[in-house]
Amino acid sequence: MKKLWFVLVCFSLTASAQMPPRKAIMGVMAKPVANGIVADSILASGSFAALHLQKGDVITSINGNAIASMEAYSKAASSIRAGDKMNVQFIRNNKTMDVNGIAVMRPFEQSDIADVQYDWVKFRNGYLRAITRKPKGKTNLPAILLIPGYGCGSIESYMTSYNGKILTEWLKAGYAVVTIEKSGLGDSYNCVPCSEVDLATDIESFDAGYNYMEQLSFVDKSRLYIWGHSMGGIIAPEIAKRHRPKGVMVFGTTFRPWSEFLLEMHRVQKPLLENQTYTQTEDFMRIIQKIYYEFFILKKTREELLKNPEYKDLVVSELGYKEGSNDMWGRHWAFWPQIDSLNLAQSWHTLNCPVLVLHGAADYESCSIVEPMLVTKTVNEAHPGNATMQVIPELDHFMMKSKNWEEARDNFNRQQYAKGNFNLAIADATINWLKAH
Repeated sequence: MKKLWFVLVCFSLTASAQMPPRKAIMGVMAKPVANGIVADSILASGSFAALHLQKGDVITSINGNAIASMEAYSKAASSIRAGDKMNVQFIRNNKTMDVNGIAVMRPFEQSDIADVQYDWVKFRNGYLRAITRKPKGKTNLPAILLIPGYGCGSIESYMTSYNGKILTEWLKAGYAVVTIEKSGLGDSYNCVPCSEVDLATDIESFDAGYNYMEQLSFVDKSRLYIWGHSMGGIIAPEIAKRHRPKGVMVFGTTFRPWSEFLLEMHRVQKPLLENQTYTQTEDFMRIIQKIYYEFFILKKTREELLKNPEYKDLVVSELGYKEGSNDMWGRHWAFWPQIDSLNLAQSWHTLNCPVLVLHGAADYESCSIVEPMLVTKTVNEAHPGNATMQVIPELDHFMMKSKNWEEARDNFNRQQYAKGNFNLAIADATINWLKAH
């Protein structure tokens, strides 16, 4: 296998200072235990291996930060960069020990088919990491800005997920693909953590990504596209209306207000994922719709809703309330009312470019075919013929090949999307549409 050369572009923080080093790689698979996290395996090239930790060690502290949970571990580890000093306290064979050492840099991505470019993109008071992958040695390329779902996952892991599967097919077809971190993820510097920012910040970060894509020397500025998956399909028209892309592609996204969509999603997922009967589900719906109305429409806080005895249990179990925490479904609670307030009909109505709207027949996440139909009809109402809708059989929300909702559920639980069960039909649909435009 040939080694690739990588371009690491560093902008100056000041006239005399460069950007900070790349983030470190810890190199541990672990799970929580009563007094810390226990190492299941240690990656030979990671920081923990350099510190001579072993499988079975219980990690209790990193650089003075107590590790009482996986969340605490992630928070402590995410701030460590290559070359930083590390102190790790751990328990081995019932004996408390500690070790000092130097953090090891996360390796750069390698590819046989792509040139991989690492850049910094200025964002507010800091910088976001951008990674662009393009067909090797090619120039004057069409390019796609990839906007993923709502979660706080780094672009560094894309190539081992469904994002990497579709990205690879785009590269093979001759398209450059631009990815940019959400605030605080990956190598990003001096940015608020993803879990603490709102929707407006996500939109601003992907807008910065589009601006960056426009400046790349090897792209054809007349052939720039946006891809939005899941929540990314909500953000995609918000970015597109600020620019003039050649086209927009969305998959597994929503159109109606979030509080309305959630009700339909619960009716599908409660029986499917939690084995509730349909009558039990309906009892649940009668309460949760009232909670959503007060949270999303009346703008009551979770603390206020908690005071209602009828709501209390569901505010904890469904809205994720925990005293002292802003977390709700993996994001800051303010993220969700902002989504509900978006008028997506208005956003789609303003776009005057080709739009591809994809729906998976086995998608139990974005479970209603009404959503893609409404996107398509809204675009075509304003600009007849601009939007094309396509339903792909045996396609689930994570781009796996699944016959139906039940198989999609089982495939997700078995992590099949990471094991080669990618449904190439979604890549073919996008590439055929791109070539036609």
